Amino acid sequence: MMTLHGTSSRKFSSFIGEITTHGQPFYDRKTYILVTDNMDRHSLGYRGCITSGHKGRFYHPDHIYHVENTENLHDGDIVGLDEFGNIEVLWENQSHQNCLFLTERCNCLCKMCPQPPKNSDSSIFLKQAEEILDLLKGKQISDCCLTGGEPTLVGNSFFSLLRRCTSEHPEAFITVLSNGKLFSSRDFTRGLSGISPERCMFCISLHSEVDIIHDDMVGAAGSCSATQQGIYNLAAVGFAVEVRIVISQYNYKYLVQFAEHIYNYFPFCVHCAFMGLELHGYAADRASELDVVPSEYGAYLRDAVLTLHRRGMRVSVYNIPLCMCPPEIRKFSTQSISSWKNIWINKCNACVEKEHCCGFFSTSISIHEELVKPFTERIEE
Repeated sequence: MMTLHGTSSRKFSSFIGEITTHGQPFYDRKTYILVTDNMDRHSLGYRGCITSGHKGRFYHPDHIYHVENTENLHDGDIVGLDEFGNIEVLWENQSHQNCLFLTERCNCLCKMCPQPPKNSDSSIFLKQAEEILDLLKGKQISDCCLTGGEPTLVGNSFFSLLRRCTSEHPEAFITVLSNGKLFSSRDFTRGLSGISPERCMFCISLHSEVDIIHDDMVGAAGSCSATQQGIYNLAAVGFAVEVRIVISQYNYKYLVQFAEHIYNYFPFCVHCAFMGLELHGYAADRASELDVVPSEYGAYLRDAVLTLHRRGMRVSVYNIPLCMCPPEIRKFSTQSISSWKNIWINKCNACVEKEHCCGFFSTSISIHEELVKPFTERIEE
């Protein structure tokens, strides 16, 4: 998530609020955080303030001052402030990639995980998610994602938050990022009872139909079988399922066979996404073991994508720049990288397709710049 920094006015307990840049009536300020150039009498009554200017007076709300880039904050954004001067943007009003982060815990230990799990207390994240939904109540949103760690590990709190999302925002498209393992239990899957599946999709990570390959990649024996059973159980209770495959040295040579498996055993899946690596966290530590250049796996990826497409399945390519995709599957490439960590290199400035390209992860330790070849003419459909 995007984070800004400044200096806190004093020690205070962390809190969240909705950004306003134009001010609110005095009687309606208690949930808002004012972004202002100067702390003055117009700053009174707010939950908190963010200013590019100097520290306010003792009677002003808790605030963070000397903050740069406040122009990146917009009305309707939801942010968290802490006593260390950090401002975390938890919800971007203008984004279609907003998430509710539920836990740092996970029941896998994926070698390619860009955000290594931690065995921490999830209650702080759950409280934050509830507060975000409180601020969003009654507002129109287009989408929301529940993620972690493994979000299902918080049990009843997961079902409660998912129920809130679907009931309070029936117009929104709700996604859940999960490894699906807990749904291998029918008893656990029954927790979805009463939750509308109409605009809700589970995005399940599955990297091979071969248990040795998948289990080795995710660092937990039995995961391949549990995840596949979880997919069946989710579909059986009416939820849409997307399969996500991260491409690495472990599985790239077998992508076509995996595509065949998906079509034969999961023809009900509404979408399939082949994903390039984000070389961050564990993936960065194991880059020599995991990383494979697109020019090496391109033919395998092309054949896998076209195998599913020709059989009528929706398929996309995530996190792989257009110029690194084989020509036959460029139309499946999607702008998939979260805006706050999305970058392009200098070479990309000359590319006429830049606006349609996913670019790169700013977090990756390597982005294979040598393979970048800017387009001088538009790609034909």
